[in-house]
Amino acid sequence: MNSERLQLKPLEQSDWTLFKELNQCPTLMKYVDDPRSDSLLKTIFERRVCAEGKGKKSWDFSITEKSTGDKVGNIGIALKGSCNDSAEAGCMLKASAHGKGYASEALRLIVDYGFETLNLNKIIATCATSNIASWKLLEKTGFHRESMLTKNTSIGGQSVDDYVYVILRKA
Repeated sequence: MNSERLQLKPLEQSDWTLFKELNQCPTLMKYVDDPRSDSLLKTIFERRVCAEGKGKKSWDFSITEKSTGDKVGNIGIALKGSCNDSAEAGCMLKASAHGKGYASEALRLIVDYGFETLNLNKIIATCATSNIASWKLLEKTGFHRESMLTKNTSIGGQSVDDYVYVILRKA
């Protein structure tokens, strides 16, 4: 998948270093989850790289800036529930790639992929209520806030409230 500046390619073994960097960056993870061990991250990564076949339930991509060839982040979409008509999307970018519009560009690509290729009716995204940049990104990209989940996630021993955002397929 391509936009003017970005290319999304299926996650592959060579993306391990980027995946680890993103998931162990304290600045990024402060809104997402507690730090994960290398072994747990490797297990998660392998599951995402190997998600192939007829019963596939998730699609994970690296985000590459086309003019430089630099990989700037990861984005993915995973089916939710048994109907296979809705999915949850998530994105992480290197701190050095923030503020350049890459996240909204990549999110638009994954939303189009979800609706056009996967034939979804609804895409969901969840973020901590304190992660203002993420929920502003979601709103800018056409998602609307559907609900708030009180004390939904535990980060650093603290219970964190999350917003649930949704974008629906246009009729």
